Amino acid sequence: MSTVRVMGSRSALSSRFARREKFGGAWWLALIVCKPALVALRQADWRRADRIPRSGGAVMAANHVSHIDPLLVAEMLLAHGRVPRFLAKNALFRVPIVGWWFRAAGHVEVDRDAGQGAYGDAVRAAREGRLLLVYPEGSITRRPDGMPMSMKSGAVRIALEASVPLVPVAQWGAQAILPAYSRRLHLGRRTRVVIAVGEPIRLDDLRQRDPVSAVQIGLGRLEEALASMVRELSGEPARSH
Repeated sequence: MSTVRVMGSRSALSSRFARREKFGGAWWLALIVCKPALVALRQADWRRADRIPRSGGAVMAANHVSHIDPLLVAEMLLAHGRVPRFLAKNALFRVPIVGWWFRAAGHVEVDRDAGQGAYGDAVRAAREGRLLLVYPEGSITRRPDGMPMSMKSGAVRIALEASVPLVPVAQWGAQAILPAYSRRLHLGRRTRVVIAVGEPIRLDDLRQRDPVSAVQIGLGRLEEALASMVRELSGEPARSH
């Protein structure tokens, strides 16, 4: 599995973004504020980033080990020219400052009380060509070994309904910087954080099936793929820099 390390300057990133997807001031603000801190905390080990869809809608489904890992996964996607849109519960869009940034950055509101319509905005966004970053576990894993928990069906439902790729993203190491459910950063030596992009989950054979069984089969494939990828990364020797 090939390894990609991208540690370029803002000007280098700017030229890369210019060739790819445009993004607004909210993302530049986040980049300016967060990038120096991320560089100080982690040694990036990005693998098979060539599997990130170069254009068009897609659902990137990632495992979740730390409050900081959304920043790290977003950093990788931005560095490769795609603007991630997070799925976030609607209450966050009503929080001062946070809600402004979520709206300005183009993130997608999810109404968990809306039943079957909860992902309507996400499906529309994917059909319009947005790249959605979804955490199908719904929260940081509570397993002591850091492996993924059982997953919710939203990522699969969106990909099937919008007819876009569903791409697994496994990551490991962020929990060494900020442990699960902790607010205390472990400062010191830079920690290697591995983020690996998997092959798209096979869904085409499910699109003519009954929607309920199609989602369940697709979810099983996603869970199996992510568990295998995370297990492989967690078994590698830990390294700090």
